[in-house]
Amino acid sequence: MTNKTYNGWTNRETWLVNLWYGDVGIDIDHVREILEEMVENLGNGILQDMLDLDCVNWNELRESWEDTDEEEE
Repeated sequence: MTNKTYNGWTNRETWLVNLWYGDVGIDIDHVREILEEMVENLGNGILQDMLDLDCVNWNELRESWEDTDEEEE
């Protein structure tokens, strides 16, 4: 079985969302809405086909961001 984790995250997609949005103080649900809208606005084409937000482990991000918020308090 191949290890598919990426830099300590479930996968590269999850790591990228954290990299881009993890320290901006936005709620994870809002980030998801932003990204879904961005993908939708791409229209039909190769980029939309290449992006799969279903691969993102939103629960892992939520837990990590909540832990970070608690540490800062």
